[in-house]
Amino acid sequence: MTDWSALEDAYGPADEVPALLAALDPDPAAQVWTELWSRICHQGTVYSASYPALPFLFEAARGWAPSARVMPVSLAATILASPQTGPGERERYAALAAQLRSLAAESLQAPGLPRADIVCLQQAVLLLDGEPWAEHYDRLLSGELDGSCPACATDLMVVIGEYGFFLTDQEWVHGKNERSAPIVPADPAALPPVGEWLWRGAQGHGDDELQAWIAHLFGSGRCPACAAQWPILAAVSA
Repeated sequence: MTDWSALEDAYGPADEVPALLAALDPDPAAQVWTELWSRICHQGTVYSASYPALPFLFEAARGWAPSARVMPVSLAATILASPQTGPGERERYAALAAQLRSLAAESLQAPGLPRADIVCLQQAVLLLDGEPWAEHYDRLLSGELDGSCPACATDLMVVIGEYGFFLTDQEWVHGKNERSAPIVPADPAALPPVGEWLWRGAQGHGDDELQAWIAHLFGSGRCPACAAQWPILAAVSA
């Protein structure tokens, strides 16, 4: 029996967490998810109450339809992949992590998934696989990823999506800036295995735009500050 009052969430003793776990809802817009994320994975930070919540998230995901699993799977994957999650917790929850990955991969086969769900489920798989840039993947939905030049360490904005496909080291609004460099997309036929998996996942849902975003994420660019050229993922990971 978990003594939640002896555990901590983002706001102190985790007394509120069990009621939230009892109220988990397949609707990703349900208020319970906002509250639960803010308490046990606040801005990516995890707490002692985060880990006992994992079996509840897994059971919810396992019991719901594949198309309804995005929130419990994403939250659990983010907790497990946190830099604060040490070797002891990773070992303790290794079997659960493998099962969560299977649920996420299965859910990606559900027809009619919204783009946001596709991206979040793909991200859960990437996180559970330990991809070093996985935490940034969902930023494709906003069209902006933070980056840094691997050569000169200049802070960059990596723009992929509705505003275009370019790199800039300056402030910009809706694509208007003074200094930028285009992103050259990868050839889909030459993507690495993880990129091919993401690209084909988007293709399976008929999402041409997401396919283009993924091709650019695995593409290359030139730093607008020092003119060094490198893979986009090297800048995002940096």
